[in-house]
Amino acid sequence: MKQEEKKTLLDRLSWFLTGHRRVVFVLILVLTAVFLFGAFRIKGEVILTDMLPYDHPFLKLHATFSKIFGSGGSGAVIAVKARSGDIFNETNLTKVKKMTQEIELWDEVHRVLTVSIASHSVKVVTARSKGEISTVPLMFPDVPKNSEEMERLKKNIFSNPAYNGTLVSKDGTGTLILTEFKENISYARAFQLLQKLKKDYEDDRVSIHITGYPMLMGWIYSLKPQMYKVFGISVIGIAIILFIVFRNVLGIIAPLTNAGVLTIWGLGFIGFTGINFNPMLYVLAFLVGSRMIGNSVQIIHRYFEELSAGNNDRSRACYETMRTMFIPNFAAVATDAAGFLVLLVAKIVLMQHLAVIMTFWMMSIVLTGFMVPVVCTLLPFRVATGPKEKAQLDMLSRIMMKITHFSISPRGKYVVGAVIVCIAVLCTWQTTKLKIGDPSAGSPVFYSNHPYNKDQALINKTFDASSENLMLFYEGQKDSVYDPDVLNTFEGFARHMQRALPDIYKSSSSIIDTMKMTNVTYHDGDKLWYQLPRNQAMSTGLMNMVKQNTSRGTYERFLDTTCERGQITLFFSDHISENLIRIRDAAYDFFKTRPMKIDKGEFKLAGGRIGMEIALNEEMKRAHVVIDCIVLGAIFVLCVFSFRSIVAALMLTLPLLLANSVAAAYMGLKGIGLSINTLPVAAIGVGVGVDFAIYLYSRCIEEFPLQKGNWMATITQAICSCGKAVVFTGITVILPILSWYVFSDMKFQAEVGFFLAMIMGTNVLLTLSLHPLMIYVIKPKFISRNLVEREETRVREGVLVAD
Repeated sequence: MKQEEKKTLLDRLSWFLTGHRRVVFVLILVLTAVFLFGAFRIKGEVILTDMLPYDHPFLKLHATFSKIFGSGGSGAVIAVKARSGDIFNETNLTKVKKMTQEIELWDEVHRVLTVSIASHSVKVVTARSKGEISTVPLMFPDVPKNSEEMERLKKNIFSNPAYNGTLVSKDGTGTLILTEFKENISYARAFQLLQKLKKDYEDDRVSIHITGYPMLMGWIYSLKPQMYKVFGISVIGIAIILFIVFRNVLGIIAPLTNAGVLTIWGLGFIGFTGINFNPMLYVLAFLVGSRMIGNSVQIIHRYFEELSAGNNDRSRACYETMRTMFIPNFAAVATDAAGFLVLLVAKIVLMQHLAVIMTFWMMSIVLTGFMVPVVCTLLPFRVATGPKEKAQLDMLSRIMMKITHFSISPRGKYVVGAVIVCIAVLCTWQTTKLKIGDPSAGSPVFYSNHPYNKDQALINKTFDASSENLMLFYEGQKDSVYDPDVLNTFEGFARHMQRALPDIYKSSSSIIDTMKMTNVTYHDGDKLWYQLPRNQAMSTGLMNMVKQNTSRGTYERFLDTTCERGQITLFFSDHISENLIRIRDAAYDFFKTRPMKIDKGEFKLAGGRIGMEIALNEEMKRAHVVIDCIVLGAIFVLCVFSFRSIVAALMLTLPLLLANSVAAAYMGLKGIGLSINTLPVAAIGVGVGVDFAIYLYSRCIEEFPLQKGNWMATITQAICSCGKAVVFTGITVILPILSWYVFSDMKFQAEVGFFLAMIMGTNVLLTLSLHPLMIYVIKPKFISRNLVEREETRVREGVLVAD
């Protein structure tokens, strides 16, 4: 190209990079080596506090009271279930005792929060001679040795509401061991301990079933090798499709080299920042990789076009590709990056960290516009375009043109418009069914037949306790927990929740249970006295009696040492989104008729895993609307700057609403809730696919002057060239992602893959139908602007020549 023809800064930059491509490429490889060092410093753990909204009142309570009573969110529930008969025999009970003792010796758990019928802290109140009352361990240190002792144990369990149905199932076939892991313990370590416990003690007499957040996260950790395998299969699938599409080595090596280099950049950046990369979000890394491949396909397709037009002049093809593809490539990448950047508005550390690392990683794809043509130029592989390949491309062109011509034909445009309106209405209606949080019992991460979900279903069916717990806290003056108002409020709260939520309420646990049993025993076993004292003096006396006759660990699960703070734990059957709302509303309803603040202190909602889930769902509900609006706004602004046209921005942004309503409808139909795992995918999904239309519009701007202002010819040529790249990109990314449905045991991963494939597939179809229709009908000035400006320039030049 002659120097005088390089008029713009972009032209001069592209020419400079082409001329010095070897030096610049070496510099990129040097930076890649540096980032490779950082990639080995990545931390990939699940940190509970990072996944919760730090500014929510429930989480502020969590930070305060978890130091005293445990978080409730790191609890594990271990069920020992007899395969036949009940658990009341020496062999089974000895097994329960050994398991309890082993767990209590783990440094990774709070010993005081480890509870089973074999715990020293689990007491039974007995009456001795001369009216003496004592509390003794239920089954410690020894298990019953004869039938008389066994019957006494049964009586003590089944006559005590605090144990019957909770620590032991009502039919006697199973018993629970409850424990709480320390918050600084990795879930991988917790899973290792729990799985070893199951392996050591499960046999032909008993089965072991374990649920709780540490176990759930542990199962996810255990599938990391499978995630890598699935991603590897996807990469191989991408390579195969690239070969089928381009039929040459460059078509495989250039995109994969570009993706490999930029992947190292992204991983290295994560390692250098020290940000933890949650394994649940590894799928986002593949999403970024798919965008690298997608943009590479667009650019390498253009490179081959320029190479053919320039008589195999590789330098010329490299320059023309950089010059023509920079703006659409940058606009496409920026719109995707906007989807990640706006995650900063979520008041969740994980989301904010994700916004930082993924925005950098996504913006690094801008280098694709340089890397791909340079790699193609430097590698000595020949690009062949034989008759067979041309025939295949012609066939694809004919298929695409049939879709496009039908869409803009006099009759077809009404059909396309009607279909799109019907789809929009149907999907909008279906989107109303989209839930915030988990829409089904168990974990939506796994299929219903996964061991974790099967164990949770069994425990929920067999026991009145579970890992789904809600805590009501009290904080006040020293010894104020003795106040009957405090204890009666705890008891009243539990009864209110039981009446309001009979279908999901299971049981409660607090110091009240021990006090009531002490009161009954103190009154010669009269069940009428299974109640709390009604005045301060009696309550204080009974509480002191409990404290004097029980170990410190027994009451410290419910009270602190100064009796300034206390808690009651309520157990529920699940944490599906609708039930969390019901639990929250019922809890607040209770305090509508009685004050949360009393003379000596204040009651505070809410802790436990359910409290954390409620807080998280409320933040998801607030953030996802804001994020979607900001993403669309950011895409609109970026498109305005890229095309210097508000009309272009509207034409690009509005169809995204349709594509994403299709995806949201799919989520609602399949019962995929909007959670901390799906929110980032949904956010980036808003921008996925807009790059297809950006490339189409950019090509139309180029073609319009060449086609001498003929709109039909412009659209036809753009579809035949850029449209092929769009279809190739869609096929290259969509088909490997769909393989997740076959090879992944994670329901979440499979459904997210289908979700992304649906968004991209919809945008491919819109690029071939709706966008050409809009261009043909609207005939926007941002496309015709170049021809108009060229004609005006010619007129001015003609006038000057005439003068």
